Amino acid sequence: MSKRNRLPEGDIRLLRLLERYAKLEAVDKLTVGVTFLIVALVVFALGTSAVFFLCSGLVHTLSELVGSDALANYIIGGVLLLLIIVFYVFRVTLVENRVIAAVSASILRSEIISGAKRENDGEDEEDDEEGGER
Repeated sequence: MSKRNRLPEGDIRLLRLLERYAKLEAVDKLTVGVTFLIVALVVFALGTSAVFFLCSGLVHTLSELVGSDALANYIIGGVLLLLIIVFYVFRVTLVENRVIAAVSASILRSEIISGAKRENDGEDEEDDEEGGER
């Protein structure tokens, strides 16, 4: 390889640092995602258990009032089904918009931070160039 086609040693070092930074950033994002998934699964499991036991207790209490276990189960099941339908109908405003806003804010924040770093690096280079001309 000729000297003309080779990168300066400083540029190679910079590329290696950028590659290492990208790997660390990817591992960080993966760690956050896996942690969120684990927490979500635990919350879902505990929440499901809590809803089951609360509904079971409510059915027993309601069965004493209406006089039938089956009717109490149908009433509780209907209320839960109604909650599912309401959640499904309003899912866009309740969940999707908030999730989209959170993800967009995260992406924009990281782009703004990296953009500010690039601008600062560019200003440093301009200062160096100006200092060299004097």
